[in-house]
Amino acid sequence: MLASAVRLSIIVIALVALTGLAAAAWLLTRGPSAAQAARIAEVLEDTRPAGEPTAYAHCASCHLHDGSGRPDGSIPRLAGQRRAVLENKLHLLRAGTMHLPVMDPYARSLVPSEVGEIASYLSQLPEIEIAPSAATDEERARGGALYAEHCVSCHGVRGEGKDGVLASRLCGQYAGYLERRLEEAAAGTRGAADAIMQGVVDTVPVEDLGLIVAWLAAGKGCASP
Repeated sequence: MLASAVRLSIIVIALVALTGLAAAAWLLTRGPSAAQAARIAEVLEDTRPAGEPTAYAHCASCHLHDGSGRPDGSIPRLAGQRRAVLENKLHLLRAGTMHLPVMDPYARSLVPSEVGEIASYLSQLPEIEIAPSAATDEERARGGALYAEHCVSCHGVRGEGKDGVLASRLCGQYAGYLERRLEEAAAGTRGAADAIMQGVVDTVPVEDLGLIVAWLAAGKGCASP
């Protein structure tokens, strides 16, 4: 009876061992999943260009390493943006004064020194040539006149922005992004940071805003920050 029990125990132990070996062999031959393989490749290959701050890694997933964003306007072009403006917006996001659901968690994870590093890096990136809007030359000329009437005091003669009033560089920005920002400013969805813009946008007819966007998106003659 005892011998039978011992034999049974040995058989069970052997089966468990064989099962474990088979599972290990299966895992070794199966290899990592597609997601795991992608993550491994990302860890093994650092694609950051020389000089890019480590903290910018989170930003690059959307704004790209060259700061070009997305041509459809879903992500703004940040290359060549004014350093003071970038620093201010990141600090506002960290403080919760400005609201951007996608950006909030990243901005709040930054320490002040990282904010400065990112802003400096982006401001020094070379300008990126983008395709102008489909507006006619006449429409752009009208947009330039409207811009001079409503926007020049803050954003500069050519849309280059101003550090003194922390006004963004707008020339050469994607038309889709500019249109969305004007809509957000009118709706006041970004918090107190848009108070001045909201007051201006409310005084300009919608069709005129579109012409201003067409002139800015052309990006001609904009001085560097």
